[in-house]
Amino acid sequence: MIRQSNRYSRRVYREHDPLGPVSFGIFLIIVAVIALANPNLPGQFIDYLKSFGEVGYPLPAPEHILRPVAEFCLLFGVWLIVLASLRISFRLGTWSAPGDMCGGIFLIVFNYLILDAIRKHGDIGVLIAYFIIGLGISTLVGGIGRSMIRRQAIKSE
Repeated sequence: MIRQSNRYSRRVYREHDPLGPVSFGIFLIIVAVIALANPNLPGQFIDYLKSFGEVGYPLPAPEHILRPVAEFCLLFGVWLIVLASLRISFRLGTWSAPGDMCGGIFLIVFNYLILDAIRKHGDIGVLIAYFIIGLGISTLVGGIGRSMIRRQAIKSE
């Protein structure tokens, strides 16, 4: 049986997502604000990467590199939660709402973990492990939410 494309197919959904470009614009604004607030960050990051070759192994990232990352996580996490709310409120790209919500919560929690690692001089390896675990959980929950929304939409049709 050949399956026909309907209004719930992924292709049709992607073509009619007006909030996608808005989200990319907000992403660029957040990156620009952080870059303006930390003008030396690119050079500091390059120096940090060069230190790997000098020492022979990766060093823990210094606070002046981790703080802007934490700021980005917080700002973009809040935006993703607002974006999910907008998607649900205006019924625009509602399939992406669970993923956006999970991604926003993940980034806000990761912001907290980064700041906690800075305060306690924690191990960055553990932080990376938390990042990977959180990313997996966020992807899993977002996928389940998207599947539930799709099933509900098909049932109501």
